[in-house]
Amino acid sequence: MTSTLLLSHKVIAEFGARLTGILQNAPRRLELLPFTPETTITPAQLAGIEATFYSRDIWEGTIKTALSPAARVYWPIVDAAPNLKWLQVVSAGADQRPYQPSIRRGVRVTTSAGANAEPVGLTAVTGLMMLSRGFPHWMRAQQKREWAPQLGAQSPRDLRGQTAVIVGMGHVGTVIARSLHAIGVHTTGLRRRVAPAEHFDEVLPPPALDGLLPKCDWLVLACPLTAETRGLMDARRFALLPPHAGLVNVSRGEVVDEAALTATLASGHLRGAYLDVFTVEPLARDSPLWTLPNVIITPHNSATSAGNYARGVEIFLRNVDAYLRGKPLENEVMRS
Repeated sequence: MTSTLLLSHKVIAEFGARLTGILQNAPRRLELLPFTPETTITPAQLAGIEATFYSRDIWEGTIKTALSPAARVYWPIVDAAPNLKWLQVVSAGADQRPYQPSIRRGVRVTTSAGANAEPVGLTAVTGLMMLSRGFPHWMRAQQKREWAPQLGAQSPRDLRGQTAVIVGMGHVGTVIARSLHAIGVHTTGLRRRVAPAEHFDEVLPPPALDGLLPKCDWLVLACPLTAETRGLMDARRFALLPPHAGLVNVSRGEVVDEAALTATLASGHLRGAYLDVFTVEPLARDSPLWTLPNVIITPHNSATSAGNYARGVEIFLRNVDAYLRGKPLENEVMRS
């Protein structure tokens, strides 16, 4: 039986020379098996699939509740491949539903964490700065063609010297901290491993969150969705935040109790929120979040950037070489 790497025709066409070099110089053989949405896989080919990459072009068009047409063809093949040993996925996290069958049956899974960190992190900082500078007020005035300066008591507070608590210190959290630290914001990072980190003024463990919230100007959620982070921000914790605080969520919608957040924002207890992720996506048209004056919404699109595709493939190529040489894989999901 020939062991194969199931890979999109687009990736093979655009990165074929690099990939061929890696495969030819590897200590063991792995043949390419091209994938297109019209692909028909024979039983022998299915049995030979050892590794595969759920690349951005296959994922394109997928939303939280529905797969793209290409992905609807791809995942039944992956799930039925009896000898699959390694799956590389396009996303930074491994919580998405299509990945779970592979994880449960012991397939090694690696993510593309870091490929879109720069656009996500910079979009999060953009949302934070828009709230900080009062852009929702100016944007509402523009829509009404009103000349409405923010003066006197309505003037925004200086961002320099404020404190941002960043939950999650991975690739995205680090980009956010780097940007905020550069403009004089005090950055506190939360993660399990307490050790100094560049761009963070302090690093604390997750249980420190309750004590930090009353002194927090900006709460930035950039953590993966896990059993520990699901529902992390509930009504009790929102009440701990001071009224001038703002929220940024570029992690997962389920990290936040959305009903509690909506009630908190509607009451005026928080300055505002920039939200890119939601419990149910697309966000329902009748959600009150759409019309709250202190909320900025993007459609789970903070990662969008022309360079993500190539960066994701680069991570995959490094992992192909490492996989075939028996070396540690980048961004491997650890089994619990």
